[in-house]
Amino acid sequence: MPWSEILNHRSALERFQKSVANNRLASTYLFVGKNGVGKHLFALKLAQALLCEGNTEPLTPCGTCPSCAQVSAQTHPDLILVSKPADKAFIPLEFFIGKPEHRRQTGLCHEIGLKPFRGGRKIAIIDDADFLNIEGANSLLKTLEEPPASSLLILIGSSEQKQISTIVSRSQTVRFGRLTDEEVASILGSMKDLETTTPLEDLAAASGGSVSRAVELADDETYLFRQSFMSAMASIDPGKDAFVGEVLAFLDAAGKDSAKKRDRLVMVGDFAIEFLRGLISFALGTNSNEIESMANGLDSAVNLMQTRKRMSGQQIAEAASYSIERTIRLQSDVRTNATPANIIPPWFRDVARALHGEALIVG
Repeated sequence: MPWSEILNHRSALERFQKSVANNRLASTYLFVGKNGVGKHLFALKLAQALLCEGNTEPLTPCGTCPSCAQVSAQTHPDLILVSKPADKAFIPLEFFIGKPEHRRQTGLCHEIGLKPFRGGRKIAIIDDADFLNIEGANSLLKTLEEPPASSLLILIGSSEQKQISTIVSRSQTVRFGRLTDEEVASILGSMKDLETTTPLEDLAAASGGSVSRAVELADDETYLFRQSFMSAMASIDPGKDAFVGEVLAFLDAAGKDSAKKRDRLVMVGDFAIEFLRGLISFALGTNSNEIESMANGLDSAVNLMQTRKRMSGQQIAEAASYSIERTIRLQSDVRTNATPANIIPPWFRDVARALHGEALIVG
């Protein structure tokens, strides 16, 4: 796949091209942006370009040499890939420093310090950096502070706010924007196995520029739940009229698998953050493609907050910013196996308090 097929990330590519040309490539990067916008694909293409044995231009992989083939197959001996298993709440510590009986003899921190086999450098890509716990992050600190020569570490997450501060302070952040609705719809149209009754244009409009979110919304139940949830947020009183029960029912519909239920609640949090970010843009009059699919709801919420609560645009933005922080806390609680029935009501209560202009007290 050529760089041209990795959509809408030209600025990130140009940044790396300049760094390589000036021999100023950093040792650690943090890629942040919505899930499903191509961060992982970009990281793999970057690794392929850096490990390529046949490129004639900087960061232009030939695509045919043994190294390019191995990166495409994710079998290159100098490429280390780490991600959260589907059945775990966090990335296991052993992925970084090995199992207890082999501490520091296996795992990413050991492997990235070894001499490269063939690529001239070692590259590690950590997907799901949002799911690094304190132990996992601490295990990386020495590697981040004293990176091995010719090593490159890329962490991929959804936002800086969801990362541990020691990771952010030791990384160069690269931000990835959303895809356009047209790009998302085009990608969905190329998926042969995608089944949905919702028009692809509607899925794209509701996706926030994320292909993975669009695929999740292709499930009719999820798409309808999102619509109901956005209406609840627009009422500036989420959780009223037994809506907590609707959220819990949505989680229970995932089945008995607790990991799937956790993922659904994190998704609910993402829906809330999407609405709240749109609320900030709408209240401050900032143009944003992201708010088009929920403009009516945002308009209703702003009117309620301005007329009933006498809040200014700046106060609305501050209330929404607090609510985003509170939602990130909810998502963090989910990953510690907190019981949804115990953490959803106080989350809704705190968000409602903020959107009503009341004291921003975390409960």
